[in-house]
Amino acid sequence: MPIFIEQSPVKSFTAIGIVLAISFFCFSYLLQRDDSFLAYGHFFGENITRDGYQVIFQPFPFAPMAGDNTTLNFSILDEENLNIHNIFSALIIKDKETNQTIAQIPYKQYMYSDITIPYKFTNNSEYLLTLETRIIGDSKYQAQPLSATFDLIVGDQTAEYFRIIMLYFVSPVCAAIIVAILIYELHWKKRKARKSRPTME
Repeated sequence: MPIFIEQSPVKSFTAIGIVLAISFFCFSYLLQRDDSFLAYGHFFGENITRDGYQVIFQPFPFAPMAGDNTTLNFSILDEENLNIHNIFSALIIKDKETNQTIAQIPYKQYMYSDITIPYKFTNNSEYLLTLETRIIGDSKYQAQPLSATFDLIVGDQTAEYFRIIMLYFVSPVCAAIIVAILIYELHWKKRKARKSRPTME
């Protein structure tokens, strides 16, 4: 007598739910960690490329306000997206409207090219941040600095903060959900087709 076996999807949905829950808690954990955590991995943010080098900038908080203990996070990566060892970097901060220099962080040696510079802005305004880096062993950028300038708005940026959260957190989670559903449907259809074949008892 033919027997048709049907598999319950509960276990598959449970596995997907666990993966999504872990992803959610990981993202929440990263957001709640103190600033020192950010110094131990590549930063993700605005990217400027110079002669194969990448300079990446990401402030923390993502939308800083005057008076905040802000960290200005930079990554300088080579052509293979790897850290560069033994660099010297300096930072110049200017008011964008007046072009007046408000701070100069002098050159300092860094063993790894993920850099965190603490700074407290006193006014809500738009700023230009120029990171200058001398790379030991590079014939060009040892003699003259690799320079990259980034815009930074300090003040109420509800819309900008929402955009960053959507781009770096919500969008990846949504993409993961869609991929998980597609994989599940493909897997479930294949399993259902195999199990629906009659077997002789």
